[in-house]
Amino acid sequence: MKKSLLAATVASLCLPSFASFAADTTSDDVMVVTANRFEQPITSVLAPFNVVTRQDIDKVQAKTLTEVLSLLPGVQITQNGGRGQSSSIFVRGANSDQVLVLVDGIRMARSVAGNVDFNQIPLTQVQRIEFTRGARAAIYGSEAIGGVINIITLTGTDTPSKTKLDLGIGSHNYQEASVAGAYKIGDKSVLQLAAGYENDKGYNVHPQPGLNDGDKHGFDSRNASLALHHQFTDEISGYVATRWYKNHYQYDGSSIYSGHQYVRAETEFNDYSAGLKYAQNSYKSSLIFDYQKQDNLDYVDKTNVVNRQDQYHQRNVQWHNQYQLLSTLSVSGGIDWRQEQWNDLTGFAGNKERDNTGYYAIGLWDYSPVSIETSVRLDDNQQYGTHSTYNIAGGWYLTDNIQLRGSYGTAFKAPNLYQLYVKSAWSTGNSNLNPETSKNIDISLHADYDIGSLAVTAYQMRINDLIDYTGGTPSYENVKGESKIKGIEVEAGFDTGIITHQLNFDFKDPRDSKGQQLIRREKFSFKWVGTASYGDLDTAVTYQYHGKRPDFRVELPAYDTWDIALTYWLQPKLALKGRVANLLNEDYETAGGYAMPGRTYYTSINYQF
Repeated sequence: MKKSLLAATVASLCLPSFASFAADTTSDDVMVVTANRFEQPITSVLAPFNVVTRQDIDKVQAKTLTEVLSLLPGVQITQNGGRGQSSSIFVRGANSDQVLVLVDGIRMARSVAGNVDFNQIPLTQVQRIEFTRGARAAIYGSEAIGGVINIITLTGTDTPSKTKLDLGIGSHNYQEASVAGAYKIGDKSVLQLAAGYENDKGYNVHPQPGLNDGDKHGFDSRNASLALHHQFTDEISGYVATRWYKNHYQYDGSSIYSGHQYVRAETEFNDYSAGLKYAQNSYKSSLIFDYQKQDNLDYVDKTNVVNRQDQYHQRNVQWHNQYQLLSTLSVSGGIDWRQEQWNDLTGFAGNKERDNTGYYAIGLWDYSPVSIETSVRLDDNQQYGTHSTYNIAGGWYLTDNIQLRGSYGTAFKAPNLYQLYVKSAWSTGNSNLNPETSKNIDISLHADYDIGSLAVTAYQMRINDLIDYTGGTPSYENVKGESKIKGIEVEAGFDTGIITHQLNFDFKDPRDSKGQQLIRREKFSFKWVGTASYGDLDTAVTYQYHGKRPDFRVELPAYDTWDIALTYWLQPKLALKGRVANLLNEDYETAGGYAMPGRTYYTSINYQF
């Protein structure tokens, strides 16, 4: 492993790379919305921030959202095997449910009863990803302890007409077909659509000799989205949108107690949203309505015994306002209301729901060379009462090219409805749970020159009242004591002639309240993404190294992987693509007992007009 890591480091100095992917971009033209809920240049954001565009996703030929997120700094993915299997994300070592996941600024309904499974979200619908690390609960509320991931599917009225078609095949009888487009309707309207199909026969993700020999655990997905954007006047614009996907996958439920169990699972998701925006002079306002529903069903093949059947519902209303008081001072604030509902159709929990109303205010003062950002939020929750959070951040340009940044903030994670109310043979909810709370601090130095950029960030999180499952009870309890996670992130991008490089290192020390290394959390990772163009041929290479980490009763060894993607332009609008994932056929696990895919091949043809 050490030789592979050394080789990767040397390669990053010698090979062309993918400069824009996950870069802490310094272009004033890049506008983002996730950091403070209003549009601002990325250069004015004081938190560590990354943007991934649709072009970035296409260049590396990622097939899943987890593949894209795994390349971002501070991110670690664990997965119970291949495509469609349960996955989790750790940002800076924080738990998977301590990372807030938004789609077009709206919280995912899956968080009603647990963390979001990124492997289920179709990549076909994704236009852009904005990722901020650190506490943002003072802006967004619960779960924003480790960071916020905003998956953006919507475009806007200024989008040019275009269509993209993809057809592909690959290992494990993989098949894919997708279409995405945006179409001008007159001068003031844009129709946006996307539809996709995927099928992967899979492999045995959890081999247990004598129990499930010959099993294959595959995945298939059908998805579609539709949105209409309209500019009513120079000041007012709006949209209506809907997203849908239906996924089927298989997983292994075999054990020495239950015998062989080949489990089939289905997830169907529907989202309906509408929004209005108003902008005139120094004032901007937005109003968004959203409804989500997700149906889940697990059953044992052949016997059709249902293991799980439930539904998640979420209704959300957001009203956000921004006012530019002075050229150097802006204030914003708003209200967001959310109703969560969990219907347990196979257990004894029945129907559970609660409301949450959040009130927040944000101030941003920028008087070069100093910037100050403050935010405060109050959440009024039907189940646990009120909870307040705050954040303060500052930036100081030591020179024209070097900025020192620092922030301190509080955050929390409310107990979800599953943890509060589940009733089953193996788990009991606890309605007396308290929210998890954290105190976060960041200090970073950012240098930006013509020859390249460098960002070094030191951070620390102290998390209290961690909610954990206690097997002996069995129930969920608040763990006494304080979990501590501290670390250093390094991001670098530079040019050597026509060659560009983007890489990141992550060093951290994740400890629970007893001083033990947190389960499945690594202490070190290194990532590099690279691209090159030679005439009509584009190449993309990615490398990842992940250090050893503890799992339940075992220690998972360090591993590294290489991926390579090639795009050959047969015509200016027609491309033939090929990708090899896990090029060196590394044998590794991110969750104990669940084998990740070996060397995997994909090829596709892409037409754009």
